[in-house]
Amino acid sequence: MGKIDITKGQVLHRKGETVTEAAIVLKGSCYVKVNDDTTLTAGNGAILGAFHAPGDKYKYDYIAAEDGTLFVYDYNSEQDLTAAISATPSIAPVMVTASLDLVNSLVNTLSELHDKGCNLCHDIQANYTDYKDICAELMVMPQQFPIVKTLAHPEKPALLSGWQTAICRTCLEKKELLRKSIYPADINFCVGAIMLASQLARLTQPQIEKATAFIQKVQADTDDFTKEYLSQKAKLDGAKRQEAMEAGSGSLPQITNALHTILAFAGTDRETGDAFARDIRQFMKAPDKTEKSDEMRRLRMNITKNFYTIYEAAFLKSLTTSDIPAEVKMFFLFGFVDEELAGAENTAAIYKYTLLWEADPQNRVMTAYDWLHKIYRGEVPPSKDEFENDWPDHLKEEVRQGNLTQAQADAMLDDTKAMALFELSNMVTSANKMTYGSIFSFIPAFYAQSVSRPLEACLASTQRVTAALNRVRDIDFGCFYRPTFATYPEFKINRFEYNLEVLPYIILLPNYGSRGVMWQEIEGRRRTTPAHMVLSIFHSENLDDTMVKMCAQFRWEMCKRIQGVHYSDISEPSLTSEYCNYLQFYKKNATLSEDMKEKVKAALKRNNNSYSNVFAAEYETFINQESEGLPRLNKVSRGILFKYCTFSHRVREAISINPQYRPLLDRWRIQHDEKLRTLELFSRKILTMTETLPEEVKNEIEYLRL
Repeated sequence: MGKIDITKGQVLHRKGETVTEAAIVLKGSCYVKVNDDTTLTAGNGAILGAFHAPGDKYKYDYIAAEDGTLFVYDYNSEQDLTAAISATPSIAPVMVTASLDLVNSLVNTLSELHDKGCNLCHDIQANYTDYKDICAELMVMPQQFPIVKTLAHPEKPALLSGWQTAICRTCLEKKELLRKSIYPADINFCVGAIMLASQLARLTQPQIEKATAFIQKVQADTDDFTKEYLSQKAKLDGAKRQEAMEAGSGSLPQITNALHTILAFAGTDRETGDAFARDIRQFMKAPDKTEKSDEMRRLRMNITKNFYTIYEAAFLKSLTTSDIPAEVKMFFLFGFVDEELAGAENTAAIYKYTLLWEADPQNRVMTAYDWLHKIYRGEVPPSKDEFENDWPDHLKEEVRQGNLTQAQADAMLDDTKAMALFELSNMVTSANKMTYGSIFSFIPAFYAQSVSRPLEACLASTQRVTAALNRVRDIDFGCFYRPTFATYPEFKINRFEYNLEVLPYIILLPNYGSRGVMWQEIEGRRRTTPAHMVLSIFHSENLDDTMVKMCAQFRWEMCKRIQGVHYSDISEPSLTSEYCNYLQFYKKNATLSEDMKEKVKAALKRNNNSYSNVFAAEYETFINQESEGLPRLNKVSRGILFKYCTFSHRVREAISINPQYRPLLDRWRIQHDEKLRTLELFSRKILTMTETLPEEVKNEIEYLRL
């Protein structure tokens, strides 16, 4: 026993452990975790363990709030406690003050819990009256909840109005007088005051447990009513909002208790719902929500875990009903969970965007919720996971690891519900964090402090995203074309190679973020399937620039997919092989000046020697600046990009007067004209055997005209 140093976050005692020692806080402070919702602070001079009888069990968790020092001693009887106080007369007045501060906090906690229990009962009974009025307005028969009718308010603990609380309150009010004049007069005043505080704390704790248990029981007993009430209220609020929008009155009902509505709709167990609500409240109180401390990291992890549990439950519930409250739709689309967390202005904006959201007519750009629906309907397969496993490969891996039997895997192979949940727990969960921009401070719940620009300017609507994609296609016309072939046995043609455009799916994830990610270039193993790209639905960066970066990633990965193991083999010319060769041997390239070589070296260093990242950066320059006639690339990179990412006819015409592009254009025209002549000869041959050209041949003609 003696002095020990403690570090911030260190757990000193767990609830339920046996009390064998007490400790005086000489420096720093400690958290006293009374229950999940209440944490008190024991400051300098507090005696940890004094509020428990020796040999009893700790009723609270004690955790170091900061680095500090304790003086620890054995605590086997009351005499040990009084001896410790008597042995330190110089700091005894501080010890008394700290003990009385802590016991007053316990009494305040009991008072708050009693008020909370009374308010809970009052609110539930008021909601029951409101519920019947809502049902009457909606013209539905209200359900009967006898438990609500017979709900009794908790009795006020006698402790709160007795002499014990009164003396504690008085000691708190007069603590400066007592600390300066009374406690130093005789050590027995200090011993008596601390022992009195200890006895009062032991009386208070059972009352706190009783009040907490009452609240939990009332919540559990009335859970069915609460869910039914919030469900009907959401229906009425939704109808009133829709009516107000149509009438143009502007008097929309406000979003209130959104989290309760979301939890009620999802129907998750109360433990998950309460933990999520508690963590959200704690997160709202945090002064720095991006803090990287262990405590904040654990809090963000807990919020993230429960967010997706609730999202999954709400998604499955939405499959069986078309009556989805506006708050739940805001949750699905934007990650909105609470109006206070989001802020009043943002809440109103998110509600408006939810109400006015327009789906993409081409069904290529969609929200994460709509994407999950698409998978559930069996229209598309789920995305690959982080280990590049698609759905069949994932099931094989689960069987290999013993998580599934072969029979279970076979049954799940065509189970679209399992596919949708796989997508949610893999791609959506991972990509949501990636697109957010900072994986260390990420939570999926929308909060006001993460917003750096007006939401209206950040909203990635289907129209804006489609326009950004079409801008790239208008410049790099062949971006999403990939080579494939067709056979025509009736014409005795075994293989006709042509280019097919397959536009990507762009999935808008429910967060306010700054990144876009090209998640996968094809579905499964078929090269003619769409890519999957992901983007924050509130995108804080320039959407056009982000789209260019995603297209660059797609260009590189698609070429690697087509070339396979030979993607860097210069003997098989391709975009990736020529770029790898250029970056690997730039020092020996006589075409590059010394100044250009230094710039290539700097680009490699800036991109951590990643060839794909250097390509993406130069592709962005190629699309944004070179296409406007502003030369920014060196001769080698420009030549490779123009060869494989050729500008469209419109851009080629515009830059044809530029002498730096004239040789490239001339070379490209020669090759292009040769392809066109070959295709014309092939078409004539086909037309001698049939009146109309096959669709694939027509598509190739259109492609060559671009």
